[in-house]
Amino acid sequence: DHRDLHSFPTRRSSDLVSGRGESGRQPCAARFPIVPLIVIVFVALALPAGSAAASGWSAMQLPAKQLEGGGADQVPLYDVSCPSEKLCVAVGALDTVAVSQSPTGGRGSWHVSYPTYPEPKQSCLEEEGVAPSSCSFPGGALDGVSCATESLCVAVGYEGSVYASADPSAGSWSIANPYAGPGAPHLTGVSCPSVSLCVAVSGGNGPAGGRVFATASPTGGQWASGQLRGSPDLRAVSCPTTSLCVAVAKGGRIFFSTDPAGGVGAWHEVGSPTQRDLEGVSCVTALLCAIGDGGGNILTSTDPASSDFTEANAGGSVQITGVTCPTTTSCVAVDNNADVMTSTKPVGGPTAWTFENLVPFEAEPSDHGQFVKNALWGASCPSISLCALVGANSRVFTATEPFALPAPRSPGGTKSGEATRRRPRTHLVFAEGFWKSALTRHRRFKARFHFYSRDGARGFECKRDRGHWRSCHSPLRYWVAIGPHTLRVRAVGSTGLRGPAAILRFRVAQRRAR
Repeated sequence: DHRDLHSFPTRRSSDLVSGRGESGRQPCAARFPIVPLIVIVFVALALPAGSAAASGWSAMQLPAKQLEGGGADQVPLYDVSCPSEKLCVAVGALDTVAVSQSPTGGRGSWHVSYPTYPEPKQSCLEEEGVAPSSCSFPGGALDGVSCATESLCVAVGYEGSVYASADPSAGSWSIANPYAGPGAPHLTGVSCPSVSLCVAVSGGNGPAGGRVFATASPTGGQWASGQLRGSPDLRAVSCPTTSLCVAVAKGGRIFFSTDPAGGVGAWHEVGSPTQRDLEGVSCVTALLCAIGDGGGNILTSTDPASSDFTEANAGGSVQITGVTCPTTTSCVAVDNNADVMTSTKPVGGPTAWTFENLVPFEAEPSDHGQFVKNALWGASCPSISLCALVGANSRVFTATEPFALPAPRSPGGTKSGEATRRRPRTHLVFAEGFWKSALTRHRRFKARFHFYSRDGARGFECKRDRGHWRSCHSPLRYWVAIGPHTLRVRAVGSTGLRGPAAILRFRVAQRRAR
């Protein structure tokens, strides 16, 4: 999967507390010069007053794609667009397109197809060792889709392909590659506010990254493109009207244009309250834009073309991957831990958002280093009476009352969903005698670390220096080079909520020969 879940930043570092380990025994400094003891403690955070879990989500899993070798792949679905309550279009890996004219009708109401080129691609046929039958498929992942109406849908692919259909319910799609310049454009998002305008954005690095594509004829295959200054890694775009588009990028960058078809000179950067990666955005006319970041926060602005965005935590702790706002008083956000956050007052701060986990957290083996089994990637609500969510393992969730009133208290006295919202907090405790530095006669040193949870964490994630977050377990041993180093460890709760990272900084120096 090309989506890097572990580049998402942590929320904040925890306090450092000096003291003994749980057993009260000191580490053997002579044998292990670097032995930090990390104690992971869970603290249950109560659900804000007036909040409750979203209710009434129905789940289904679409059929797996049959592979040439005889196997099957339950591909992830990366985005969904519902122009009305009578049509939803979802897209995903391996050229997958799923369409339903009755989104809440169950698995049987969704038709899955894999559009192909009208004729096999000539450049593919000229490659050695490639089966001619595979040259009819674009062979990539569809990352974004937008349907202006029931008679126009456009999807974009990470390999630079653009799919367009004037009759998506019939499964008829044309495929084009609008970019002819150097490099491969990784198209990551698209938005079509009308049948006469579609805007797409590209991510990644190089000459094809940070580009904005626009067309007045989405089914004609002709797109104009230009690269924004600094080549930002664009991840999503939302155009509520033909005179306003907002695009978001990694590093917390936000761009807007009041003339999306006017070229790159019509795009401007707006102030952002975060440097976390931004993956999802949804704007309603010019009165509201909501953006999700890498720490479970929602950024909102009531005038995105002239005012900065403000930030509020919606209850999650990981990357928000999709946002959809059918009205200025209703928004739904999803993240890569299958959490759903809803609000009937998006600009109302943290207490205005409800929270629910739809798929419990399940860690993959530590050597994989990814937590994607329960991820949600996209969301679309054509009205307050229908929302559709898509994610890993070809899952689709729908709800006809996504903004239902708070649920009543359970017999035990807790509100529905309160247990799933508990966020583990991490405290870092140094055992007495711990050395923050070590000497070695060699060019590298093998460090060892211990950490555990008193409250039954499902797993842990570690980040070494500037590396990615990866699953890990105690004891953790790895080689480090001469110089300063940083280790971050965070606990993963029962539903996958990550707590703030415990941070340990240490230095390895080379012992001078006598």
